Amino acid sequence: MTESRVVAWFSCGAASAVAAKKAIEKYGDRVTVAYCDTSKNEHPDNARFLADVEKWLGVKVLILSSDKYNRVEQVFKAKSYMSGIHGACCTVELKKVPRFLWQRADDVHIFGMTNDKSEHKRIKNLEDNNPDMILEWVLRDSGITKKHCFRILTAAGIALPAMYALGYKNNNCRFEPRTVRAAASSRMKASASS
Repeated sequence: MTESRVVAWFSCGAASAVAAKKAIEKYGDRVTVAYCDTSKNEHPDNARFLADVEKWLGVKVLILSSDKYNRVEQVFKAKSYMSGIHGACCTVELKKVPRFLWQRADDVHIFGMTNDKSEHKRIKNLEDNNPDMILEWVLRDSGITKKHCFRILTAAGIALPAMYALGYKNNNCRFEPRTVRAAASSRMKASASS
């Protein structure tokens, strides 16, 4: 019987990088580090960070992409909304759908969620909303916070992603809201005139 695959989900954020490192330290070559590609809406420095993290981990990051969309704006235009009761439609289309298509039922999933109090609700929500997933919290269970992640990366000689230096708490995607609003307004006008 083969062992389950361990998947460390990398997001180009500090915590997911450290979670991947901890996963590899624990599971070795059973780990696949995977990234759902949102790079066209991320800071260009993320490419540098991803390459630095690959060197640090000693593995190539597997890049998964949507078959339908490659930009946040495309998702918003197609769906006619940004966020609903199930979250942001771009997260679903650019991250979750590629993950669902690639993952296996027996995968052990490792996400970069830390032991910060603000992460505890996110962890519980992920567990509650995904009862069939095998989840392991290498950062939370080791007492590692986001600040610890910053220190670990800095000690390894890896510069943090530029979005942190710009004052963002997370290294999320960047998109131009005016573009989204303009596309939504254009659609509403078109449907009103038909």
